[in-house]
Amino acid sequence: MKKYFIAAVVLLINFTLIAQENNFFVGASSVYNIPVGMMSKRMQGNIGVMLFAGKPVSTDWTWIGKFEYFKLTDVNKDEMKKFVKSDVLGDLKTFEFQLHKMKMEFTAAGLSAEAKYKLLRAEGFNCDVNFGFGFYFWEYFRESYKDSLTIDSTGTGNFVLIETLDVPSLRQKDWSGTLNFGTDLNFNFFHPVTFILSANYKLIIAELWPTLALNLENVSGIQFIELRAGLKYEF
Repeated sequence: MKKYFIAAVVLLINFTLIAQENNFFVGASSVYNIPVGMMSKRMQGNIGVMLFAGKPVSTDWTWIGKFEYFKLTDVNKDEMKKFVKSDVLGDLKTFEFQLHKMKMEFTAAGLSAEAKYKLLRAEGFNCDVNFGFGFYFWEYFRESYKDSLTIDSTGTGNFVLIETLDVPSLRQKDWSGTLNFGTDLNFNFFHPVTFILSANYKLIIAELWPTLALNLENVSGIQFIELRAGLKYEF
């Protein structure tokens, strides 16, 4: 984490050194990352942080550089299920078991650039559309899982073993490209501070391997809806 913070500070300093006009800005946002697609079947959302700096390059276009860090730790327990077929009661049936012990986390940090185009202007307000790209370092970890799956075959507490789970842990980590696009609402209530609300689609171009023994399918493309709220300060 320390090396990512240092890289973010260097990025902001470099922007400061090249700024020649008084419309240079820096800022920070909290970012709520909501997993979508197959990623939503594994994890729930959480808040991260984003630092950014940039300057307009024309009346319509602005470029920023940004650093982001976030970590997901809450498992989507509603999707943590194991289905087992067995004829233990005489007929072949499918039994459903909740995997309450499942623990996993996903962490990502990286640098990216983002272009913003002014779509709408008004007094004290403007709306941008944006498109960004960059590289993130990410890490996914799932703890090992051990459990005995049993059913009450008679309804009187006579439990029968259906399956034993003994699944080793899994760790993945890599550098991957990322893309995002969305829209910003900028409220300039008092200069030089602007309050920003933003909604974006974000894709980390990576794959999480399946663990079929735990009913975890492959995640091809780690997708999020990100909601940002932050402040920027203009020089």
